[in-house]
Amino acid sequence: MMRPSESRVPKILTQNALKPNKMSSNFYLNKAKECFKNNNYPDAYENFVNYFDSLEDPGSSTPAVQLGFTTLVCRIGIVLEETNDTEELLKIYLQAINFFPNNYIILNNLGGYLFKMGQVDIARTYLDKAVVCSKNYLPAEKNLMYCKWRQIPRWHFKMLNDSHRNSAYYKAITNVICKGFTDVIDLGAGCGLLSLMASEHPEVNVIAIEGNKILAKMCDNIMKKNQRTNVKVLNCFSTKLEEPPARCNLLVTEIFDCALFGERMLESLLHAHHLLITEKDDFKMVPCGARLYASAINYKDTQNFRVVNPIPMLGLSKMCIRQIDSDPYEAEDLSTKNVVYLSNPVEVFDLNFYDVLELNDISNNLEFSKIIEFECLQDEELTSIAVWFDLDLDDEITITTNPKVAERVQCWEQAVFHLVHPINVKKGEVVQFEVTIVDNQMKLYQITKPDTCVSCWLVSKEIVSFLNDSYLVNQVLALADECMSEEFMKNFKEPHKPIMDLMCFPLLGFILAAKQDCQFYTTIKPESDFKYMNFFDHILRINNISQGKMIVVENKMSHNTTMCGIYKYLKECKACLLDPISSDGSIHPSICLKEKIRPDHPDILMMPTKVLVKVVLIFSSQLETWNVVADENVLNFKISSFMNEYTGSEHPDLDSDFKYVEYSSPITFTVDDKDYVKKTQNILVTETGHINGLYTWYEVQFYGNADFPTKDSTHIKKCCYLLDHRQVELGDIFRVVMRREGAYLDLRLED
Repeated sequence: MMRPSESRVPKILTQNALKPNKMSSNFYLNKAKECFKNNNYPDAYENFVNYFDSLEDPGSSTPAVQLGFTTLVCRIGIVLEETNDTEELLKIYLQAINFFPNNYIILNNLGGYLFKMGQVDIARTYLDKAVVCSKNYLPAEKNLMYCKWRQIPRWHFKMLNDSHRNSAYYKAITNVICKGFTDVIDLGAGCGLLSLMASEHPEVNVIAIEGNKILAKMCDNIMKKNQRTNVKVLNCFSTKLEEPPARCNLLVTEIFDCALFGERMLESLLHAHHLLITEKDDFKMVPCGARLYASAINYKDTQNFRVVNPIPMLGLSKMCIRQIDSDPYEAEDLSTKNVVYLSNPVEVFDLNFYDVLELNDISNNLEFSKIIEFECLQDEELTSIAVWFDLDLDDEITITTNPKVAERVQCWEQAVFHLVHPINVKKGEVVQFEVTIVDNQMKLYQITKPDTCVSCWLVSKEIVSFLNDSYLVNQVLALADECMSEEFMKNFKEPHKPIMDLMCFPLLGFILAAKQDCQFYTTIKPESDFKYMNFFDHILRINNISQGKMIVVENKMSHNTTMCGIYKYLKECKACLLDPISSDGSIHPSICLKEKIRPDHPDILMMPTKVLVKVVLIFSSQLETWNVVADENVLNFKISSFMNEYTGSEHPDLDSDFKYVEYSSPITFTVDDKDYVKKTQNILVTETGHINGLYTWYEVQFYGNADFPTKDSTHIKKCCYLLDHRQVELGDIFRVVMRREGAYLDLRLED
């Protein structure tokens, strides 16, 4: 494999254009094989191209030749991706596809690259074809799923399935239309649910405006499916319109996030007042207003904003460590969290959407701000501010996101603003905050007991999450004890060789360097991680570890390769701790290193020594709410068949809030070192009921007695593979099929 440090980058196509095809086809093929064997990829590619050009049909070449060419193209693609040579990479991929239009591996690699570059719709074209051309090629299936998720984010499913919200909107829209307001604009129409509600009345004309191209096309198709000839769909952002698309005396919209303002609500409503609403003297809006509330809270659950686990062995208890570039607030379902409310709710805003002056003042007045005060109800630590809202759909109908109200709508969570540093408050103490709206986003600034810390260490969210997972940290510390034992050292001919720690935070490396003066390698991504390298250097200083003991290796890695940036350094080590599971619950590409390093370097101890996948049959109503639209939830309009085309085969990134019922005991699969694995195993139903998912977690066996099950981990989320909703009986047996290709994993029931 070509090393990232090699400077030779193939400028192949321009070379090919200048060279005539004079030699026999076998000459070019033999030359291509020879160059490939010697890792001379540019010349190998050039000769492959000449060979295929010499054939009447490149598809007549042998499967072995086509496989070798595919492997070569993928390896060149890796190098060009690392050197950011997009133009040459696209030329090579496209020429390869021109030779072999049904090569699903190259189609997948090109689609995956375009997806990473943000060209989602173009990527979808190649990934669709890769899936059609392949026979269960898992990388293409997964990449297509990720692409669909980007085109239609998951929250659309949850929003559409909120029947309480939908019924309330339907009643409010119907009430207004019955009063004679029939020229409708649906602002941010999505797939068109509000347009369907309004257009149910034949005297109504609707203009549905949607900026997302995929949703706009879907909206148009849904209108046709529901025989709505009185709806016209415009694919554009409403604020880009410079003249009214039609008469409008009724504006309907749902452009609110959990803190109300985050979907550019103010900007859109002001533009609508100025341009879209044509009947200025007599018009209606649904919704017509909102009230925003806030409460001081102590958020007691583990959070990914700051480190609260001290790890005294490294002296982290004396450091303030928090997340870099964090969002102003997190969306949380506070009804499922361990939260203490420290104040009564305070009304932050009481907005009238008809009041243009008020909306304009909040949106465009650079000096706009409000002071809110919380009177504390008890002695406690104040960590965060919780925010929710009431939405007035008309004069009679209001929906709420208040976490204490059982009848609240479920599609919105609450916004949680975490203080930079928690403060201790007393009963009766009044705490002040300033509220501003900046760039269409609500922000809070602490006035009482303002933050004065000047020594915060800013690190990635992943590092904060790692350090806060007490059980994971304790197991790595237990692994350090194993690695410092005499018995461990007996396994190596050269026990003083360094180790490599590929965890997102190299805790094992720091401990061994501090306790045994052991040198260790760690990795760093080319861009983002440099922001907190001073944090690692500080840990070295406070633990009296010399700078030379930590060697940072640039990590250039993609799903197409096996961490090629660190491979040559790994050969210098006696042991390596992989990071086998990503924080979202998926397999990390680093796990493939075991397969790569073992044949040539069996003396290097690769940890974990074993990774097991635990699988259990479950039922969870949340899985269906989040992933599958049911027409009965959208007032029986015909929507589900269009939205569910964007349903994936799994739901990743599940945390402790996920509610489910188990219908089997866990079964166990081993994640082998092989790059491709397919296994089957029976699973026994232990209770009569319904199932709709295969819930998974991992057991990571680091070494010796250091084992880490991820089921209760706060750092590693869980994943659930979706099943068709079905009834099961006690004693039923199903066959579970596990497939893995590199870092891609899939689980399903055998038909």
